[in-house]
Amino acid sequence: MEKYLICSDLDGTLLLKNQTISPKTLNLLQQLIEEGHHFAVSTGRMYNSATDFANLVHPKADVIASNGGVVAVSGEIILQEKMKQSALLETFLLCQNHDLPVFFFSTDTVYYTKNPPYYFTDEEDKGRVNATKLVPIKTKESFLEHADQFINGIVIEEEDFDKLAALRSELEKLSDVSILSSHANNIEILPKDMDKKYAVKNLAAHLNIKPENVITFGDGENDIGMLEVAGAGVAMENASELVKKSADFVTTANDADGIYYFLKKYLNR
Repeated sequence: MEKYLICSDLDGTLLLKNQTISPKTLNLLQQLIEEGHHFAVSTGRMYNSATDFANLVHPKADVIASNGGVVAVSGEIILQEKMKQSALLETFLLCQNHDLPVFFFSTDTVYYTKNPPYYFTDEEDKGRVNATKLVPIKTKESFLEHADQFINGIVIEEEDFDKLAALRSELEKLSDVSILSSHANNIEILPKDMDKKYAVKNLAAHLNIKPENVITFGDGENDIGMLEVAGAGVAMENASELVKKSADFVTTANDADGIYYFLKKYLNR
């Protein structure tokens, strides 16, 4: 039997608006895993949160977290990349100059320069982050104290998108940093040449899955790389036009069982 690796983004892709997985999609993914296929959540979320959702799918589900900065198979981390401290410091100082909040992540801790959004701490929403600890880094000294723990980061601005765009134009000039976005309100900050694309390729190689047997699902700019590298890159109907143009296929929206319907047809279930 030809084995497949199925990798899915979480928000706007696998998850419904209420942060659950539709029963039809969940049941099909569980059947495929039991038959010997592989499934991995592939998300910008930190490792703790990504692992929680992987376990909701199946105990054998794998994890790509921090936009590719962490890859885990059967609960064991096989790849972990961290940003260079020089690049981190440049990023931190630029965010301070633009008066924008930046959050850095380890596998289990959020480090923040300004008070985190409600969904970092609210009981009903904290599954989006699931940090063991929240640690303030409001000065250069406190930042440097913890910088060796940072895997990736994110800048969040809910209102002033022009301000966000101005910061992004400066961040894109930095060496040793990759800049993406998973939503209009953020800038994702990654180690240079490390994103979901490289993580998916590394995971497939580790699992001995042929590149043509990799299926990826996504809806955001940070998913484009893994859509392009897959044998079947699938954009959700709710994705932007840029993401859809980068995909081989477009399926129905996340709230309309897009993953379920694509896999049913593509794998002749």
